[in-house]
Amino acid sequence: MKSTMICYECGHHIKRDLAKFCDHCGSSLEMKLKKTSTQKEVVIKMEDEIDQAANLFLLWNSAIAAAFVFYIIHVMTDGYLYLFLLVLFMLVVSWILLLTKLHDLASRYRQSKKQFILMNFGLPIIGTFYSFIKLTQK
Repeated sequence: MKSTMICYECGHHIKRDLAKFCDHCGSSLEMKLKKTSTQKEVVIKMEDEIDQAANLFLLWNSAIAAAFVFYIIHVMTDGYLYLFLLVLFMLVVSWILLLTKLHDLASRYRQSKKQFILMNFGLPIIGTFYSFIKLTQK
């Protein structure tokens, strides 16, 4: 059984397998793919970035408070060590997320990386508070 090609324009059966044009109407037999523009222009608003930084800042502050509370509970009862370590881990992760968002904001405001690193790792808590206030007030 020999396969035949069918013209997309006129429906004519073409007996040659490797034909590029229809014998009847002359149209191209190559399948034309329509290229759709799937790339969308992404507009990032600074207000949204500052809101995300504020949410991460609140998460970090609540993790500080929770770590303090669970440290007190651990010291008073000599238990709940794993819960305290879990909250301490949450504190570190939320601080890292906050620092990445603050670094994005600092790079948008053309702040030097050296200044950002020295401020946040030289005095971690005070530097992070200062960076947050400085970068979200612009």
